[in-house]
Amino acid sequence: MSRRQQSRNDSSIDSITESLKSLMATGLRYAGDLSGLTFLDETFLREHGPEQVLHHMLSTKSYILTTSTLVEKNQDAYNHPEMKSFVKVGQGQCGTVWALTGTTMVLKVPNDGKKDQLYNDYCQHAAVEEAFRSTFSVFRRHINLPSCQTWLGPHNELFWKDHAKFLPKGFQSTYGIVSTRIFPVPLPVCSAIVDACAPRSVKNNKESFLAQPENKDCLIRIYLGRRQERSSMNAFRLRNFDMTVNEMEYSRLDTHLYAESMGHALAIMHWKAGVDGNDVEFVFGSSPEIRLRPTAAELACLTADQAERLSSELDFKHRSLGIWLLDFDQCQRFEEGPQGVKQLERAFYFNDPYYPRPASKDPKDRVLWTTFKDSYLEASAEFTDSKMPQQFIDAVEAEGIKRSSGRSLFG
Repeated sequence: MSRRQQSRNDSSIDSITESLKSLMATGLRYAGDLSGLTFLDETFLREHGPEQVLHHMLSTKSYILTTSTLVEKNQDAYNHPEMKSFVKVGQGQCGTVWALTGTTMVLKVPNDGKKDQLYNDYCQHAAVEEAFRSTFSVFRRHINLPSCQTWLGPHNELFWKDHAKFLPKGFQSTYGIVSTRIFPVPLPVCSAIVDACAPRSVKNNKESFLAQPENKDCLIRIYLGRRQERSSMNAFRLRNFDMTVNEMEYSRLDTHLYAESMGHALAIMHWKAGVDGNDVEFVFGSSPEIRLRPTAAELACLTADQAERLSSELDFKHRSLGIWLLDFDQCQRFEEGPQGVKQLERAFYFNDPYYPRPASKDPKDRVLWTTFKDSYLEASAEFTDSKMPQQFIDAVEAEGIKRSSGRSLFG
């Protein structure tokens, strides 16, 4: 091959590598708008403090090249399938989640006596996913859903026999949901959280703290409805990290974008999916880069060896970050009318404090509530002519006033 041809091919590789940046959030497909992605490298991480890192990384439009033992374990398992194994990454009231290393797959199996609740999770998740797919991208571009794929039974021999070698010894076939995994936020984000939010005792032992297995699976719960200082007396952990709105403000995070996105998402759940949204969660998580096949025009510029460099489907070192909506096991259908409005209002307050709260004494919270409310009503008007969206907002505000005065039975 001539030097000129080699130069042209290298240039093509560089060009394709640049074009792949627009695909970094393929795993976040429901985001809809992939423009404006910000790439953060090691130079940026070295030159900026924890607040700046969090500000950029939790913008819903960022991706990062990172490495860790978790990343290496998944990349090795992807490249060498015999190294795959199911690892336990979470357990809730309804089910236990097992992730298959080297893939984007998770298996959620029911806890004792929770089969029907897990099946409801599957059904409501499917309804919400279909609703998001059929919604204008302007209302869903900042919210991502795991892909709900398969409902399993204990007699699904094809699945259980095929995956038995990856499961722990003695694991019994059961019911379950197969879906795509929400990966934890990358290590640099975990490090920045410790620097920005942890008590001094944790900061002084940051390396050993971050190395603890229970701190590897860090998803960030977005608590716009909670404003409080973190007590040094409380246990500090990264798994299911509860980030309060004052901590977000300290790191200059875009809380109004989060409030707007949650308002749109709740409207989609209510008026497109027809579910009350009870006990759902909004978290920051990540997704590995999922590369698409190069176009025919790109392939024509490459040799077979060069094309092989771009053929890997999963790259766990390149990770995109975004807001994810999950956990639908408590969701229920609701009816038109006063009882339906009450059901929606109760679901709003039974949730963890993700949504901004009305009647807060802090003026910043009241502005956030207005952003959430306006976004919810704006999206709802696209999906229904019913008066229930406004009645729901009125009910939430009335309950907020009762709670602030201590007169609510549900405070």
